[in-house]
Amino acid sequence: MSDLLDGDARRASLGERDSADILKPAVAAASEHHAELASAPNATLAGVRKKLATEWRRADKILIVGGIFLINFIVAMDSSATGTIQPRVLSDYNAMTRAGVISTVTYLLIAGIRPVFAKISDVFGHLQGLVLAMLLHTLGFLVCALARSFSAIFGGTVISVLGQAGYSTLVAIILADILPIHLRGAITAYTSIPNITNYYLGIEVGSGLIDRWHWVYGILCILAVVCSLPALFSL
Repeated sequence: MSDLLDGDARRASLGERDSADILKPAVAAASEHHAELASAPNATLAGVRKKLATEWRRADKILIVGGIFLINFIVAMDSSATGTIQPRVLSDYNAMTRAGVISTVTYLLIAGIRPVFAKISDVFGHLQGLVLAMLLHTLGFLVCALARSFSAIFGGTVISVLGQAGYSTLVAIILADILPIHLRGAITAYTSIPNITNYYLGIEVGSGLIDRWHWVYGILCILAVVCSLPALFSL
């Protein structure tokens, strides 16, 4: 009986050693590949190397998620408030027939600029991409707030839409980089709450200031900076 047990133990030990021997090359290859990816200067882009080298603490993640919540707040406010005042703005400049042009151009820009911001994030990093998005978003609102013609409104809208698309792209990338898979869905839903609340809040702001619609763009210009700062400082 003891011989039989000893034989089983020996066979189990040999099986474990065989499994370990089989896995060793794969583990070693994976480790070498990760080391090359993280350290070789020409193996990947600077922004990607920075992401691989960064270890996010719990406090950092909470601050970043809070900053992303505020970014979604201003993006949702932008869409709702500017959509409310747009008919009045176009009417003031006798440009109602050009509403379709603005919509078409902005949708095309959103589709085309997102890969650019994704590449900026890889090449330079999250922070640089967010700074660029904030500058474009703020500059677009400023141009619209000071506009005295339809051309200025159109140009400011195009610039702000570029920043808005940059925000949307970078928010998705940042959440995917700092959060484990099982938390991404819940946190993404949490940070998207402003898309519901600001649908009504933006309409109220736009309706209340529709006779002084320049102030709507001015308020959005200030909020674009204020709401972006927490995310910028936490990255």
